[in-house]
Amino acid sequence: MPTGELAALATALLWAFTGLFFAEAARRIGAFRVNLLRLPLALALLTATMVLAGPAFATVNRQRLFFLALSGIVGLVIGDLALFEALRRIGARLSLLVMAMAPVFASLAGLVLLKEHPGRTALLGIVTTLAGVSWVVGERKAGEVNGRREITGVALALVGAVCQGVGFVLAKIGMAGEMPALTATWVRMAAATSLIWTLTAFTGRVYALDVPGSVRRAWPFLLGGAVFGPFLGVWMSLVAARFTDVGIAATLMATTPVLVIPLLMATERYRPTARALTGTAVTFVGIALLFSN
Repeated sequence: MPTGELAALATALLWAFTGLFFAEAARRIGAFRVNLLRLPLALALLTATMVLAGPAFATVNRQRLFFLALSGIVGLVIGDLALFEALRRIGARLSLLVMAMAPVFASLAGLVLLKEHPGRTALLGIVTTLAGVSWVVGERKAGEVNGRREITGVALALVGAVCQGVGFVLAKIGMAGEMPALTATWVRMAAATSLIWTLTAFTGRVYALDVPGSVRRAWPFLLGGAVFGPFLGVWMSLVAARFTDVGIAATLMATTPVLVIPLLMATERYRPTARALTGTAVTFVGIALLFSN
């Protein structure tokens, strides 16, 4: 049973649901509040799960704690902040197109830091999958403005892709094949939550959040997004990292833009174009290659 590959694909599907929940939450209270509130919500869910399952900190040492905390800061703070700003500057389509390069950076970091060498079939699957995702995401939507392709926005999306890929590899180093993925996820989330709220308090923006009012206006969508994304999604991503090569896992997780299509068809009556269907077909060919590796 390809546990790592299945966990990575489950992660992509969970993140597809996350996008729908957080998009609605952002429409109600703004992306800034969503970005800040999602992490402590996920940390609370992870803490409750660990209390029920029994804490598993026996495998934690200073070295693992360092790499996991660094992973949380790089991936969940720097990477996500860069992505959110890129989304604001250049829109979702171009941002996600650049972010599709994250598996490339994960593969390079895995090669350098973990000495992981994907085989020929895996490499073909990675290239095919990313080609399909890029073809879907690269489709220009009606009414999109050409002038929004700012160099700064693209650079921020690229920073997000690098941070996501490198942060993923750092998390695998921190787990070292022994630490439970749930424990590693808790450490990453705790580090990210502590840093981002400390920075927010330092800049004096906490009072502007109106946390009680924000939660009241968007709590179902905040909770739903936190459950599917930084709680279950990040947890499953570390399960994937533990059981398969980071390049393969990151590639499968990058299929979210394709997996969200049937959800949009069900919730927003979206009709996929021929290009979207073609890209989806190519993506699933790549996924099949990765599972056959």
